[in-house]
Amino acid sequence: MDDNRSAWKEGIRRDDFERMLGDVRAGRLDAIVSWQADRLLRTVVDASAIVAIAKQHGTLVANVGGELDLSTAAGRKKFYDLAMAAEYASDLASERLKLKHAELAADGHWQGGPRPFGYDLEPYPDIASGRVRYRLIVNEAEAKAIQEGAKALLEGRGAAGVAKQWTKDGIRTTTGKAITQVKAREILVSPRIAGLRRSDGKLVQANWPAIITREQHEELVAILGPQRRQRPGGPTSHRKRLLGGLAFCGRCGHRLTGKVSFDRRRYYCDPKQGGCGGLVRAAEPLEAWVVSRLLLELPERLLEAARRAPEEWETLGRLMTARQTEEDRLEGLADLLADGTWDRPTYLRQKKRVQVRINDLEAKISHLRAAAPRRRIKGATIEELQAEWEALDLEEQHSLLGDHVKRILVKPVGRGRHRIDKESVEIIWRQAP
Repeated sequence: MDDNRSAWKEGIRRDDFERMLGDVRAGRLDAIVSWQADRLLRTVVDASAIVAIAKQHGTLVANVGGELDLSTAAGRKKFYDLAMAAEYASDLASERLKLKHAELAADGHWQGGPRPFGYDLEPYPDIASGRVRYRLIVNEAEAKAIQEGAKALLEGRGAAGVAKQWTKDGIRTTTGKAITQVKAREILVSPRIAGLRRSDGKLVQANWPAIITREQHEELVAILGPQRRQRPGGPTSHRKRLLGGLAFCGRCGHRLTGKVSFDRRRYYCDPKQGGCGGLVRAAEPLEAWVVSRLLLELPERLLEAARRAPEEWETLGRLMTARQTEEDRLEGLADLLADGTWDRPTYLRQKKRVQVRINDLEAKISHLRAAAPRRRIKGATIEELQAEWEALDLEEQHSLLGDHVKRILVKPVGRGRHRIDKESVEIIWRQAP
């Protein structure tokens, strides 16, 4: 009955168990027989359902220990005692499992499960338990794909571009499926590939080899956002407009939305979304003009970024090293409390001081990362930049544009006028990197 379906887990529906109770209610069964009581029920809630039905229908309940007469108070008490014992055993096993996983996490051990992308599972004998366990070793082909994908992202490509390249190279998931944009993002922001894992809400060093550095991991998270769970079968957002989120109405200041009319794409100040409804501009000429302005600006901006890059990376490295030192101090404080060197008030006071320094360093690191453009193209001439721009997908083009453009104000023009120029479109540039 209910093979491979745990009765211990909250929220798990036991279809055969429910069907059995239905058969009792319908009069098709007059007895319930189990090998052991704890195989029949796991919780007091299960027991109460069976007792209610047995009292109403006179159902017999029996197992290898004998029959339980649920029509008597003594029989019901014994049945409830069995249920409470089963629930206690379930809770105790769950607590032990959680503690074991917490211990593994704190020590940086692999907790088990399917083979993760970038690694293979290597069996080894665990002398302490006498069992065969598994550890992670690098899968060279997949690790190379991860390193190349991380490098491409740090140089300006998007997750969609990385997924396309992996598909082209024949790289697939560990289950043999094609790698989507969402899956590529999930792989590249995972702390696992940096030789890290989470324990008690923070990253700790794992005991498997890293494929990329911690610094690269943090840069990827800064670009793609933190790791998050994707709802199975959930929708994946795809960018549809180059200027989406950047173009604003020059009359009322509302963000422009896109629409298609007479088979032509347009940017529109939509009154249904709070706009004034007084501005509509054809998308193609507007986008082309903005791109042309961007390409004219890029050589000088990229030259300045290249000049400042070594100094910025050196500063970022110093900040990250200082943060690691403070995190080590924070971890050491707990030892002083544990061995009795400090009392709790002293520990909490010192912990607060260290945490303030960590928060300050985090703010400086975030500010430095936000100030520097994360997507770069390398051309020196307009022609080279144009060729690189055209090779990017829409998501990558939008990211590059957003690195340099803060806002685009599209102003109303007279009836019949369609020309795009500085008077009708104002580009507000970000501070030069």
